[in-house]
Amino acid sequence: MVDSRGLTGARAVAGIDLGGTLVRMAFAACDGRIVAAARARMAALTSPDDVVRWVVGQVRRQGGPVRSVGIGAPGLIDVERRVLLHPPNLRGWRSVRLAAMLEEAVGCPVHLENDANLAALAELNRGAGRGCRNLVYVTWSTGVGGGLILDGRLFVGARGLAGEIGHLVAEPDGPLCGCGQRGCLEAICGGASIERLTGVSAKQVFSRAGEGDTEAAGVVRRAARAMGNALVTLTHLFDPDAIVIGGGVATSAWRLVQPTLAQVLNDSPFIQPDRRPALRRALLGPRTGQIGAVEWARIQMVSAA
Repeated sequence: MVDSRGLTGARAVAGIDLGGTLVRMAFAACDGRIVAAARARMAALTSPDDVVRWVVGQVRRQGGPVRSVGIGAPGLIDVERRVLLHPPNLRGWRSVRLAAMLEEAVGCPVHLENDANLAALAELNRGAGRGCRNLVYVTWSTGVGGGLILDGRLFVGARGLAGEIGHLVAEPDGPLCGCGQRGCLEAICGGASIERLTGVSAKQVFSRAGEGDTEAAGVVRRAARAMGNALVTLTHLFDPDAIVIGGGVATSAWRLVQPTLAQVLNDSPFIQPDRRPALRRALLGPRTGQIGAVEWARIQMVSAA
């Protein structure tokens, strides 16, 4: 369902948040103010062509055209070829030239980027990271990911792979991660990994921990300590103004994990109080992806001007 309050014609930008369950699209004025939004279930859009047709339909409903489109997509992206390689939870999507397909369909530049990177950008400009120049964003949910803002700009590295926080090795002899390494942060902290460890959903584990279940509390404490140690490492590497935690854990279990995260950071003898980053909960919730995609579209439009 589209909530439309009108666009500024060709001055508008659009952002697309491509997820395993939903695709969300937002239209915004050039100052980033979102004026319309739409979403659809991915179960009804079974192929990249279906997604392209849906996007074109939304542009037409808003009176089009748009000047720039940003897309936040899960998984690895070939930055040079602008190809979505093998996104998790999107069955059959392999090496999809999504940016080029949409450019041809909507007639404007389309900019593809990893969704966690764009979430970092969203929190920097519109959320918990406002006022920061250097920011580490961690998304903690079914998996663990992240994005880096260095000197006010999104940093993606030489091949677009910077910020893969979930694959920092936390326990060298730890559980096998889906990436092939052992002891990755994601293999210890991710919701899917907690479910494999306990036999119940991560949501249930956190709920039981909140109710005083000692076994569940131990699982949560282990995960939070591993995450805290990763935050110490990230602080050593990037010296951020703030670390922002987003994703499902930040939404539903912040009060359970925040004290442990803060304690691990505070206990580091190397990170003195005057250089300790602020630890913040993300503010934008489920809107993060589309806001980040809008911000990316705006940045690319300005840089091309």
